[in-house]
Amino acid sequence: MLPLLNILARQDILDTGTVSYGEGHRKTPNDCDRIAVVWQEESLMPWKTAYGNVEFSLIVTGTAHNDQKETGTKWLKAVGLEGFEDYYPSQLSQGMRKRVALAAALATHPNVLLMDEPFGALDVYSKLQIEKEVVRLWEQIDTTIVLVTHDVQEAVALSDRMVVLTDRPARVKLVRENPLPRPRDLDALYGNVEFHDLVRELWIELTQQS
Repeated sequence: MLPLLNILARQDILDTGTVSYGEGHRKTPNDCDRIAVVWQEESLMPWKTAYGNVEFSLIVTGTAHNDQKETGTKWLKAVGLEGFEDYYPSQLSQGMRKRVALAAALATHPNVLLMDEPFGALDVYSKLQIEKEVVRLWEQIDTTIVLVTHDVQEAVALSDRMVVLTDRPARVKLVRENPLPRPRDLDALYGNVEFHDLVRELWIELTQQS
């Protein structure tokens, strides 16, 4: 999935074809609107504080200097890190570092947020807590999120549409709309029969590759 995300993130250029965004077709990076990425790997700058990492994303995207402090502080609070603004990544847990990366991405008000298995290395509890934050924040903002994950339960819990790909060379095997209603309570969701039926359906598609 990394080549596809690199294309969507404007780090690679298409050799052929087009990228459809909204109702338009985009062939060149300059055509695209605001895009932010939360990668699987650690992406924070260790010499900058939590606030400094968020501030850097605002500087790069041209946010007015007078707005940077308020915006950075607001998004750290939004992801549950109020009071940790001056902590360095080495002083934060892995889950907290992921929250900083999420705040840095959302602070730029992206139209599209790309997430490359961002929670894969977290323990089950931390993963669920950040998934809850993603659901809560997404329901408050006007941003399209493209999430790459090998966790079928995570895909069903977070998404409105699931796309199942085949083995390499990857092709779209199934596009499935998610009927689970929003707002979505993840704690209650895992006891929902329809949720588990969807997980089973997608798992069958994944294990019966053609």
